[in-house]
Amino acid sequence: MIAVSITFLLLLSATYAEFYHGVDPNSLECDPRGEVFLLLPHFTNCSKFFTCVHGAEVEMDCAPGTIFDFPLQTCNHLWATGCHLREKNEIDGSGEEEFVGFSQQLETPLSGVVSRSASASPSDALLKCNDAESASSRLPYIGDCQRYVRCSNGSPQTLYCSDGLFFNAHTQQCDFEANVKCTDEQLDELGSEFIVYK
Repeated sequence: MIAVSITFLLLLSATYAEFYHGVDPNSLECDPRGEVFLLLPHFTNCSKFFTCVHGAEVEMDCAPGTIFDFPLQTCNHLWATGCHLREKNEIDGSGEEEFVGFSQQLETPLSGVVSRSASASPSDALLKCNDAESASSRLPYIGDCQRYVRCSNGSPQTLYCSDGLFFNAHTQQCDFEANVKCTDEQLDELGSEFIVYK
């Protein structure tokens, strides 16, 4: 089973590699309507990249010891890829603006990012998917430490970590269980109400 999974992942990554192999990242930009998922290399740091959120570039960090692999559209080990950087386009702005990326957001709590609905299901730790900064966040799925919620095309989407991995809210990635502070709280779906039959 593991061999089949590994073969599938290698085939899938080879397909992605073929799609972006030989493409100049300087020739690409985020889709203004936010309908195309795209990750772009950073301008100066190989271990950072930008994700496109509703047409805006949001800075993200790779896990420690990895760098962004543009052709594969993921972070990869240093030995498995080269550094892909983009050239800074000086025409876009004056250069005086300061971009506050996701790495700075981790210093502050995620208040204001999550809202709960009265008719929420366990996965409805809703992100504000129309806000560029909070839409780049990933949140733990309530009640299941191996799942998380992220925004995709303006709406929340629940995803699973690979077998044996758990979502790490601090690093925003799937990680080994020992590195994750997971409270697998069970929700009372009936809201402490129960029916008594006589």
